[in-house]
Amino acid sequence: MTTRNIHALRIGLAISLAAGIGMPTYAADKLTVVVTDEPKSLDPCDTDLSGNSRILHNNITEALVNLSPQDGSVVPSLATSWRQVDELTWEFKLREGVTFHDGKPFDSDAVVAAVKRAQDPALACEVGLATLKGVKLNAQVVDPTTVLIKTDVVEPILPNKMSAVDIGSPATPNDGKTRSPAGTGPYKLEAWTPGQSVALTAYDGYWGDKPAIKHATIIWRAESAVRAAMVETGEAQIAYEIAPQDGTTEQDQAFPNAETSLLRIDAQLAPLDDKRVREALNLAIDRDGLVGTIFHGDAQKAMQVVPPSVFGFNPDIPVWTYDPGKAKSLLAAAKADGVPVDKEIVIYGRIGIYPNSSESLEAIQAMLADAGFNARLEMLETSPWLKRLLKPWDKDRQPSILQTQIDNAEGDAVFTLPNRFTTDGNQSTIADAKLDKLIAEGSKATGDERRKLFQEAFRYVAVDAVNIAPLFHMVSIARVAKDVNYTPDVQAGNEIKLKSISYR
Repeated sequence: MTTRNIHALRIGLAISLAAGIGMPTYAADKLTVVVTDEPKSLDPCDTDLSGNSRILHNNITEALVNLSPQDGSVVPSLATSWRQVDELTWEFKLREGVTFHDGKPFDSDAVVAAVKRAQDPALACEVGLATLKGVKLNAQVVDPTTVLIKTDVVEPILPNKMSAVDIGSPATPNDGKTRSPAGTGPYKLEAWTPGQSVALTAYDGYWGDKPAIKHATIIWRAESAVRAAMVETGEAQIAYEIAPQDGTTEQDQAFPNAETSLLRIDAQLAPLDDKRVREALNLAIDRDGLVGTIFHGDAQKAMQVVPPSVFGFNPDIPVWTYDPGKAKSLLAAAKADGVPVDKEIVIYGRIGIYPNSSESLEAIQAMLADAGFNARLEMLETSPWLKRLLKPWDKDRQPSILQTQIDNAEGDAVFTLPNRFTTDGNQSTIADAKLDKLIAEGSKATGDERRKLFQEAFRYVAVDAVNIAPLFHMVSIARVAKDVNYTPDVQAGNEIKLKSISYR
Protein backbone atom coordinates (compact mmCIF):
# COMPACT_ATOMS: atom_id res chain seq x y z
CA MET A 1 0.00 0.00 0.00
CA THR A 2 1.38 3.40 -0.94
CA THR A 3 1.89 6.28 1.50
CA ARG A 4 -0.90 8.19 -0.28
CA ASN A 5 -3.32 5.28 0.15
CA ILE A 6 -2.40 4.91 3.82
CA HIS A 7 -3.01 8.63 4.37
CA ALA A 8 -6.37 8.46 2.56
CA LEU A 9 -7.36 5.48 4.70
CA ARG A 10 -6.33 7.40 7.81
CA ILE A 11 -8.48 10.42 6.86
CA GLY A 12 -11.44 8.19 6.08
CA LEU A 13 -11.13 6.49 9.44
CA ALA A 14 -10.87 9.86 11.15
CA ILE A 15 -14.09 11.07 9.52
CA SER A 16 -15.82 7.86 10.53
CA LEU A 17 -14.62 8.22 14.11
CA ALA A 18 -15.68 11.86 14.24
CA ALA A 19 -19.12 11.06 12.88
CA GLY A 20 -19.46 8.13 15.24
CA ILE A 21 -18.90 10.32 18.27
CA GLY A 22 -22.29 11.93 17.67
CA MET A 23 -23.03 15.33 16.14
CA PRO A 24 -24.56 17.99 18.38
CA THR A 25 -27.55 20.09 17.39
CA TYR A 26 -26.30 22.86 15.13
CA ALA A 27 -27.53 26.28 16.25
CA ALA A 28 -26.51 29.85 15.51
CA ASP A 29 -25.83 30.59 19.18
CA LYS A 30 -23.63 27.55 19.78
CA LEU A 31 -20.00 26.88 18.90
CA THR A 32 -17.75 23.88 19.44
CA VAL A 33 -13.97 24.23 19.40
CA VAL A 34 -11.67 21.21 19.40
CA VAL A 35 -8.15 21.46 20.83
CA THR A 36 -5.36 18.99 21.44
CA ASP A 37 -5.70 18.22 25.14
CA GLU A 38 -7.59 18.89 28.34
CA PRO A 39 -6.60 21.84 30.54
CA LYS A 40 -4.52 20.98 33.59
CA SER A 41 -6.28 23.65 35.64
CA LEU A 42 -8.91 26.35 35.34
CA ASP A 43 -7.55 28.43 38.19
CA PRO A 44 -7.07 32.12 37.27
CA CYS A 45 -3.46 31.99 38.48
CA ASP A 46 -2.50 29.14 36.13
CA THR A 47 -2.73 30.91 32.77
CA ASP A 48 1.00 30.55 32.09
CA LEU A 49 0.23 27.10 30.68
CA SER A 50 -1.28 27.44 27.22
CA GLY A 51 -3.79 24.61 27.71
CA ASN A 52 -5.29 26.53 30.61
CA SER A 53 -4.91 30.00 29.11
CA ARG A 54 -6.76 29.32 25.87
CA ILE A 55 -9.93 28.59 27.85
CA LEU A 56 -9.52 31.12 30.65
CA HIS A 57 -7.80 34.22 29.30
CA ASN A 58 -10.18 36.87 27.96
CA ASN A 59 -12.98 34.32 28.00
CA ILE A 60 -13.63 33.59 31.69
CA THR A 61 -10.99 35.78 33.32
CA GLU A 62 -9.28 39.00 32.32
CA ALA A 63 -6.14 40.90 33.25
CA LEU A 64 -5.58 44.59 33.91
CA VAL A 65 -4.12 44.99 30.43
CA ASN A 66 -3.73 43.06 27.19
CA LEU A 67 -0.99 42.96 24.59
CA SER A 68 -1.83 43.87 21.02
CA PRO A 69 -1.34 40.92 18.63
CA GLN A 70 -0.25 43.41 15.96
CA ASP A 71 2.76 44.95 17.71
CA GLY A 72 2.84 43.69 21.32
CA SER A 73 1.96 47.09 22.75
CA VAL A 74 0.10 47.29 26.07
CA VAL A 75 -3.61 48.10 25.69
CA PRO A 76 -6.37 48.62 28.29
CA SER A 77 -8.57 45.87 29.68
CA LEU A 78 -9.66 45.94 33.33
CA ALA A 79 -7.36 48.93 33.79
CA THR A 80 -8.06 52.01 31.71
CA SER A 81 -4.71 53.74 32.26
CA TRP A 82 -1.41 53.30 34.09
CA ARG A 83 1.69 55.29 34.85
CA GLN A 84 5.04 54.82 36.56
CA VAL A 85 5.16 56.80 39.81
CA ASP A 86 8.80 56.02 40.56
CA GLU A 87 11.22 53.27 39.55
CA LEU A 88 9.59 50.79 41.97
CA THR A 89 5.94 51.90 41.81
CA TRP A 90 3.21 51.78 39.17
CA GLU A 91 -0.31 53.19 39.42
CA PHE A 92 -3.28 51.56 37.65
CA LYS A 93 -6.67 53.18 37.20
CA LEU A 94 -9.42 50.57 37.13
CA ARG A 95 -12.51 50.27 34.97
CA GLU A 96 -15.69 51.14 36.81
CA GLY A 97 -18.98 49.23 36.87
CA VAL A 98 -17.42 45.78 36.37
CA THR A 99 -18.67 42.73 38.27
CA PHE A 100 -17.44 39.17 38.61
CA HIS A 101 -19.60 36.25 37.53
CA ASP A 102 -20.46 35.58 41.19
CA GLY A 103 -21.81 39.12 41.62
CA LYS A 104 -18.88 40.54 43.55
CA PRO A 105 -17.56 43.93 42.41
CA PHE A 106 -14.29 44.35 40.58
CA ASP A 107 -12.26 46.94 42.48
CA SER A 108 -8.84 47.58 43.99
CA ASP A 109 -9.43 45.03 46.76
CA ALA A 110 -9.98 42.33 44.12
CA VAL A 111 -6.73 43.25 42.35
CA VAL A 112 -4.78 43.18 45.64
CA ALA A 113 -6.22 39.74 46.47
CA ALA A 114 -5.43 38.34 43.01
CA VAL A 115 -1.84 39.63 42.98
CA LYS A 116 -1.22 38.23 46.46
CA ARG A 117 -2.74 34.87 45.54
CA ALA A 118 -0.71 34.56 42.33
CA GLN A 119 2.51 34.78 44.35
CA ASP A 120 1.49 32.46 47.21
CA PRO A 121 4.20 29.76 47.32
CA ALA A 122 1.76 27.30 48.88
CA LEU A 123 -0.44 27.47 45.77
CA ALA A 124 2.46 27.16 43.30
CA CYS A 125 0.62 29.23 40.70
CA GLU A 126 2.08 28.95 37.21
CA VAL A 127 2.02 32.74 36.73
CA GLY A 128 3.93 33.18 39.99
CA LEU A 129 6.51 30.57 39.06
CA ALA A 130 7.02 31.88 35.54
CA THR A 131 5.93 35.40 34.59
CA LEU A 132 6.44 36.90 38.06
CA LYS A 133 9.59 34.96 38.85
CA GLY A 134 12.35 37.18 40.20
CA VAL A 135 10.12 40.06 41.26
CA LYS A 136 7.84 40.44 44.27
CA LEU A 137 4.72 42.55 43.79
CA ASN A 138 3.02 44.39 46.63
CA ALA A 139 -0.38 45.70 45.54
CA GLN A 140 -1.95 48.47 47.63
CA VAL A 141 -5.39 50.08 47.57
CA VAL A 142 -5.48 53.85 47.06
CA ASP A 143 -9.24 54.01 46.48
CA PRO A 144 -11.76 51.62 44.90
CA THR A 145 -10.58 52.41 41.36
CA THR A 146 -6.89 53.11 41.97
CA VAL A 147 -4.26 50.56 42.89
CA LEU A 148 -0.51 50.90 43.37
CA ILE A 149 1.77 47.99 42.56
CA LYS A 150 5.20 48.21 44.15
CA THR A 151 8.10 45.98 43.16
CA ASP A 152 11.11 44.93 45.20
CA VAL A 153 13.41 45.36 42.17
CA VAL A 154 13.28 47.66 39.17
CA GLU A 155 10.74 46.24 36.71
CA PRO A 156 10.63 48.50 33.66
CA ILE A 157 7.96 46.45 31.85
CA LEU A 158 5.60 45.74 34.72
CA PRO A 159 2.48 46.55 32.61
CA ASN A 160 3.54 43.85 30.11
CA LYS A 161 3.83 41.36 32.96
CA MET A 162 0.45 42.31 34.34
CA SER A 163 -1.09 41.14 31.05
CA ALA A 164 -0.47 37.59 32.30
CA VAL A 165 -2.02 38.07 35.76
CA ASP A 166 -5.69 37.19 35.37
CA ILE A 167 -7.96 38.56 38.08
CA GLY A 168 -10.35 36.09 39.70
CA SER A 169 -13.14 36.86 42.11
CA PRO A 170 -12.00 37.78 45.64
CA ALA A 171 -14.07 34.76 46.73
CA THR A 172 -11.59 32.44 44.99
CA PRO A 173 -10.28 30.08 47.71
CA ASN A 174 -6.76 30.63 49.02
CA ASP A 175 -6.26 27.11 50.40
CA GLY A 176 -6.03 25.42 47.00
CA LYS A 177 -6.65 25.67 43.27
CA THR A 178 -10.22 26.21 42.11
CA ARG A 179 -12.03 24.25 39.40
CA SER A 180 -14.86 26.80 39.29
CA PRO A 181 -13.32 30.15 38.35
CA ALA A 182 -15.38 33.33 38.52
CA GLY A 183 -13.93 36.11 36.42
CA THR A 184 -15.07 39.30 34.71
CA GLY A 185 -14.86 37.95 31.16
CA PRO A 186 -17.53 37.66 28.46
CA TYR A 187 -18.14 34.00 29.36
CA LYS A 188 -18.77 32.20 32.62
CA LEU A 189 -17.99 28.56 33.30
CA GLU A 190 -21.05 26.36 32.94
CA ALA A 191 -19.40 22.97 33.47
CA TRP A 192 -16.06 21.18 33.30
CA THR A 193 -16.71 17.51 32.64
CA PRO A 194 -13.32 15.85 33.23
CA GLY A 195 -12.10 13.90 30.25
CA GLN A 196 -14.84 15.27 28.00
CA SER A 197 -15.43 18.99 27.67
CA VAL A 198 -15.57 22.49 29.10
CA ALA A 199 -18.83 24.37 28.56
CA LEU A 200 -19.07 28.17 28.69
CA THR A 201 -22.09 30.48 28.62
CA ALA A 202 -22.13 34.18 27.74
CA TYR A 203 -22.19 36.41 30.83
CA ASP A 204 -25.14 38.82 30.61
CA GLY A 205 -23.44 41.33 32.92
CA TYR A 206 -20.27 41.66 30.85
CA TRP A 207 -18.88 45.22 30.81
CA GLY A 208 -17.74 45.17 27.18
CA ASP A 209 -19.21 44.25 23.82
CA LYS A 210 -21.41 41.18 24.14
CA PRO A 211 -20.27 38.06 22.29
CA ALA A 212 -22.30 36.84 19.31
CA ILE A 213 -21.95 33.21 20.40
CA LYS A 214 -23.97 32.46 23.55
CA HIS A 215 -22.78 28.92 24.24
CA ALA A 216 -19.26 27.62 23.57
CA THR A 217 -17.97 24.10 24.19
CA ILE A 218 -14.29 23.19 24.15
CA ILE A 219 -13.47 19.54 23.57
CA TRP A 220 -10.17 17.78 22.93
CA ARG A 221 -8.95 15.06 20.60
CA ALA A 222 -5.34 13.93 20.27
CA GLU A 223 -5.35 13.13 16.54
CA SER A 224 -4.98 15.94 14.02
CA ALA A 225 -6.96 14.05 11.39
CA VAL A 226 -9.82 13.57 13.83
CA ARG A 227 -9.85 17.26 14.76
CA ALA A 228 -9.90 18.26 11.10
CA ALA A 229 -12.64 15.77 10.27
CA MET A 230 -14.84 17.09 13.08
CA VAL A 231 -15.10 20.43 11.28
CA GLU A 232 -15.93 18.65 8.04
CA THR A 233 -18.76 16.70 9.69
CA GLY A 234 -20.10 19.75 11.56
CA GLU A 235 -19.35 18.39 15.02
CA ALA A 236 -16.95 21.30 15.59
CA GLN A 237 -16.66 24.69 13.96
CA ILE A 238 -13.00 25.43 14.77
CA ALA A 239 -10.12 22.98 15.18
CA TYR A 240 -6.59 23.91 16.23
CA GLU A 241 -3.18 22.36 15.57
CA ILE A 242 -3.95 20.69 12.27
CA ALA A 243 -0.99 18.75 10.88
CA PRO A 244 0.47 19.88 7.52
CA GLN A 245 -0.67 16.67 5.80
CA ASP A 246 -4.23 17.23 7.05
CA GLY A 247 -4.44 21.00 6.48
CA THR A 248 -4.85 21.04 2.72
CA THR A 249 -8.27 22.64 2.23
CA GLU A 250 -9.26 26.28 1.77
CA GLN A 251 -10.75 26.16 5.26
CA ASP A 252 -7.28 25.66 6.77
CA GLN A 253 -5.61 28.88 7.89
CA ALA A 254 -1.84 28.85 8.54
CA PHE A 255 -0.40 31.44 10.89
CA PRO A 256 2.83 32.02 12.89
CA ASN A 257 2.01 31.25 16.50
CA ALA A 258 4.92 32.73 18.55
CA GLU A 259 5.98 29.20 19.57
CA THR A 260 9.49 27.80 19.25
CA SER A 261 9.90 24.02 19.34
CA LEU A 262 13.00 22.59 20.98
CA LEU A 263 14.48 19.73 22.94
CA ARG A 264 15.50 20.64 26.49
CA ILE A 265 18.65 18.78 27.49
CA ASP A 266 19.10 17.66 31.10
CA ALA A 267 22.65 18.94 31.41
CA GLN A 268 22.96 17.82 35.03
CA LEU A 269 23.36 14.09 34.32
CA ALA A 270 26.01 12.08 32.48
CA PRO A 271 26.59 11.75 29.61
CA LEU A 272 24.66 14.96 28.88
CA ASP A 273 26.68 16.91 31.45
CA ASP A 274 29.53 16.89 28.91
CA LYS A 275 29.28 19.78 26.44
CA ARG A 276 30.68 17.70 23.59
CA VAL A 277 27.79 15.27 23.93
CA ARG A 278 25.26 18.11 23.85
CA GLU A 279 26.92 19.57 20.76
CA ALA A 280 26.88 16.15 19.12
CA LEU A 281 23.17 15.88 19.80
CA ASN A 282 22.53 19.15 17.96
CA LEU A 283 24.75 18.20 15.04
CA ALA A 284 22.96 14.86 14.65
CA ILE A 285 19.57 16.45 13.86
CA ASP A 286 18.75 17.06 10.21
CA ARG A 287 16.50 20.11 10.54
CA ASP A 288 16.36 20.66 6.77
CA GLY A 289 14.95 17.16 6.40
CA LEU A 290 12.24 17.80 8.99
CA VAL A 291 10.85 21.10 7.66
CA GLY A 292 8.28 20.74 4.92
CA THR A 293 7.76 17.08 5.77
CA ILE A 294 6.97 16.56 9.45
CA PHE A 295 6.95 20.27 10.29
CA HIS A 296 5.08 22.91 8.28
CA GLY A 297 6.89 24.15 5.20
CA ASP A 298 6.83 27.73 6.49
CA ALA A 299 8.46 26.84 9.82
CA GLN A 300 11.81 28.58 10.28
CA LYS A 301 14.89 26.86 11.67
CA ALA A 302 15.54 28.22 15.14
CA MET A 303 18.79 29.61 16.52
CA GLN A 304 17.29 30.27 19.96
CA VAL A 305 14.08 29.82 21.91
CA VAL A 306 12.27 33.01 20.84
CA PRO A 307 11.27 34.28 17.38
CA PRO A 308 12.77 37.44 15.81
CA SER A 309 9.79 39.54 16.96
CA VAL A 310 10.88 39.26 20.62
CA PHE A 311 12.92 42.09 22.16
CA GLY A 312 16.34 40.60 22.90
CA PHE A 313 16.42 38.17 19.98
CA ASN A 314 20.00 37.70 18.80
CA PRO A 315 20.32 37.52 14.99
CA ASP A 316 24.00 36.56 15.15
CA ILE A 317 23.65 33.07 16.65
CA PRO A 318 24.45 30.49 13.96
CA VAL A 319 21.88 27.81 13.15
CA TRP A 320 23.14 24.29 13.85
CA THR A 321 24.28 22.45 10.74
CA TYR A 322 23.59 18.79 10.12
CA ASP A 323 26.94 17.03 10.54
CA PRO A 324 26.60 13.42 11.77
CA GLY A 325 30.27 12.80 11.10
CA LYS A 326 31.34 15.52 13.49
CA ALA A 327 28.75 14.30 16.00
CA LYS A 328 30.34 10.84 15.94
CA SER A 329 33.80 12.36 16.43
CA LEU A 330 32.66 14.37 19.45
CA LEU A 331 31.10 11.28 21.02
CA ALA A 332 34.26 9.30 20.40
CA ALA A 333 36.41 11.99 22.02
CA ALA A 334 34.10 12.14 25.04
CA LYS A 335 34.15 8.35 25.35
CA ALA A 336 37.95 8.31 25.26
CA ASP A 337 37.89 10.65 28.27
CA GLY A 338 35.64 8.32 30.24
CA VAL A 339 32.25 9.91 29.54
CA PRO A 340 29.58 7.13 29.50
CA VAL A 341 28.26 8.01 26.05
CA ASP A 342 26.70 4.54 25.65
CA LYS A 343 24.33 5.18 28.56
CA GLU A 344 20.65 5.17 27.62
CA ILE A 345 19.09 8.60 27.16
CA VAL A 346 15.31 8.89 27.33
CA ILE A 347 13.57 11.19 24.87
CA TYR A 348 10.39 12.36 26.58
CA GLY A 349 7.72 13.55 24.19
CA ARG A 350 4.24 14.93 24.80
CA ILE A 351 1.39 13.48 22.82
CA GLY A 352 -0.25 16.22 20.77
CA ILE A 353 2.04 19.07 21.87
CA TYR A 354 2.05 20.03 18.19
CA PRO A 355 1.04 18.24 14.98
CA ASN A 356 3.24 15.23 14.21
CA SER A 357 4.86 15.48 17.64
CA SER A 358 5.37 11.71 17.85
CA GLU A 359 6.57 11.44 14.26
CA SER A 360 9.10 14.23 14.79
CA LEU A 361 10.68 12.42 17.72
CA GLU A 362 10.68 9.10 15.93
CA ALA A 363 12.70 10.75 13.16
CA ILE A 364 15.02 12.48 15.64
CA GLN A 365 15.53 9.24 17.57
CA ALA A 366 16.66 7.56 14.35
CA MET A 367 19.03 10.47 13.60
CA LEU A 368 20.55 10.23 17.08
CA ALA A 369 20.96 6.48 16.73
CA ASP A 370 22.78 6.97 13.40
CA ALA A 371 25.22 9.31 15.18
CA GLY A 372 25.91 6.76 17.94
CA PHE A 373 23.48 7.77 20.70
CA ASN A 374 21.64 5.16 22.76
CA ALA A 375 18.25 6.91 22.81
CA ARG A 376 14.86 5.53 23.82
CA LEU A 377 11.61 7.32 23.00
CA GLU A 378 8.77 7.61 25.53
CA MET A 379 5.63 9.52 24.57
CA LEU A 380 3.61 10.87 27.51
CA GLU A 381 0.20 12.35 28.15
CA THR A 382 0.18 15.93 29.47
CA SER A 383 0.18 15.22 33.23
CA PRO A 384 3.21 12.87 33.33
CA TRP A 385 4.98 15.12 30.82
CA LEU A 386 4.51 18.12 33.11
CA LYS A 387 6.17 16.16 35.91
CA ARG A 388 9.29 15.90 33.70
CA LEU A 389 9.03 19.57 32.69
CA LEU A 390 8.65 21.13 36.15
CA LYS A 391 10.73 20.85 39.30
CA PRO A 392 11.19 19.06 41.65
CA TRP A 393 12.62 16.15 39.68
CA ASP A 394 13.51 12.66 40.82
CA LYS A 395 17.17 12.54 41.90
CA ASP A 396 17.41 9.02 40.50
CA ARG A 397 16.07 10.00 37.08
CA GLN A 398 17.63 8.87 33.82
CA PRO A 399 19.50 11.30 31.58
CA SER A 400 16.93 12.74 29.22
CA ILE A 401 15.96 15.26 26.59
CA LEU A 402 12.45 16.68 26.68
CA GLN A 403 10.27 17.72 23.77
CA THR A 404 8.75 21.10 24.49
CA GLN A 405 7.93 24.42 22.92
CA ILE A 406 8.14 27.93 24.31
CA ASP A 407 5.75 30.68 23.37
CA ASN A 408 6.48 34.37 23.63
CA ALA A 409 3.62 36.50 22.39
CA GLU A 410 4.45 39.13 25.02
CA GLY A 411 7.39 40.43 22.98
CA ASP A 412 10.17 40.63 25.59
CA ALA A 413 12.84 38.10 26.53
CA VAL A 414 12.03 38.41 30.24
CA PHE A 415 8.96 36.25 29.61
CA THR A 416 11.19 33.39 28.44
CA LEU A 417 14.59 33.47 30.14
CA PRO A 418 14.26 33.55 33.97
CA ASN A 419 11.99 30.58 34.53
CA ARG A 420 13.74 28.32 32.03
CA PHE A 421 17.42 29.19 32.27
CA THR A 422 18.29 30.48 35.74
CA THR A 423 19.54 28.24 38.53
CA ASP A 424 16.29 28.40 40.50
CA GLY A 425 13.97 28.41 37.49
CA ASN A 426 11.37 25.67 37.84
CA GLN A 427 12.05 24.41 34.29
CA SER A 428 15.81 24.97 34.23
CA THR A 429 18.26 22.08 33.88
CA ILE A 430 21.41 24.17 34.39
CA ALA A 431 23.02 26.15 37.19
CA ASP A 432 25.34 28.82 35.80
CA ALA A 433 26.19 31.94 37.80
CA LYS A 434 27.25 33.92 34.72
CA LEU A 435 23.97 33.22 32.96
CA ASP A 436 22.01 34.06 36.13
CA LYS A 437 23.75 37.44 36.27
CA LEU A 438 23.12 38.21 32.59
CA ILE A 439 19.40 37.47 32.93
CA ALA A 440 19.05 39.38 36.21
CA GLU A 441 20.82 42.47 34.85
CA GLY A 442 18.89 42.36 31.59
CA SER A 443 15.59 42.15 33.46
CA LYS A 444 16.37 45.41 35.28
CA ALA A 445 17.78 47.32 32.32
CA THR A 446 15.99 49.33 29.66
CA GLY A 447 16.55 50.25 26.01
CA ASP A 448 19.72 49.22 24.20
CA GLU A 449 21.36 47.92 27.37
CA ARG A 450 18.41 45.56 27.99
CA ARG A 451 18.53 44.33 24.40
CA LYS A 452 22.30 43.76 24.53
CA LEU A 453 22.18 41.80 27.81
CA PHE A 454 19.34 39.59 26.63
CA GLN A 455 21.08 38.96 23.31
CA GLU A 456 24.17 37.91 25.21
CA ALA A 457 22.07 35.63 27.41
CA PHE A 458 20.52 33.91 24.38
CA ARG A 459 23.97 33.47 22.85
CA TYR A 460 25.26 32.01 26.11
CA VAL A 461 22.40 29.50 26.27
CA ALA A 462 22.86 28.40 22.64
CA VAL A 463 26.66 28.52 22.27
CA ASP A 464 28.25 28.25 25.73
CA ALA A 465 25.78 26.26 27.81
CA VAL A 466 24.21 24.28 24.92
CA ASN A 467 21.45 22.89 27.12
CA ILE A 468 18.89 23.01 24.33
CA ALA A 469 18.48 21.69 20.83
CA PRO A 470 16.43 24.45 19.14
CA LEU A 471 14.28 23.19 16.29
CA PHE A 472 11.80 25.59 14.63
CA HIS A 473 9.89 28.82 15.00
CA MET A 474 6.49 27.26 14.47
CA VAL A 475 3.56 27.77 12.16
CA SER A 476 0.10 26.49 13.13
CA ILE A 477 -2.95 25.58 11.09
CA ALA A 478 -6.53 26.09 12.26
CA ARG A 479 -9.48 24.65 10.36
CA VAL A 480 -12.48 26.99 10.42
CA ALA A 481 -15.99 26.09 9.21
CA LYS A 482 -17.10 27.95 6.09
CA ASP A 483 -19.89 29.83 7.86
CA VAL A 484 -17.74 31.05 10.76
CA ASN A 485 -16.09 34.47 10.95
CA TYR A 486 -12.73 33.89 12.66
CA THR A 487 -9.15 34.71 11.78
CA PRO A 488 -6.47 33.29 14.11
CA ASP A 489 -3.63 35.61 15.07
CA VAL A 490 -0.23 35.17 16.68
CA GLN A 491 -1.87 34.74 20.10
CA ALA A 492 -4.14 31.90 18.99
CA GLY A 493 -1.91 29.24 20.51
CA ASN A 494 -2.68 30.59 23.98
CA GLU A 495 -6.02 32.29 23.57
CA ILE A 496 -9.31 31.29 21.96
CA LYS A 497 -10.86 34.70 21.45
CA LEU A 498 -14.45 33.52 21.62
CA LYS A 499 -15.80 37.06 21.78
CA SER A 500 -14.41 37.75 18.30
CA ILE A 501 -16.14 34.76 16.68
CA SER A 502 -19.49 34.92 14.88
CA TYR A 503 -21.44 33.20 12.16
CA ARG A 504 -21.71 34.66 8.69
